[in-house]
Amino acid sequence: MTGSAIAFLVIGATVLWGGLLLTLMITIKNEKAAN
Repeated sequence: MTGSAIAFLVIGATVLWGGLLLTLMITIKNEKAAN
């Protein structure tokens, strides 16, 4: 039970950070394109 909970947290954190980084990269690309 604890192992699956930790795995779920790790996967959730990875997805969250991945989405955050993706959003940042897209924003930077758009700003560079605008300039």
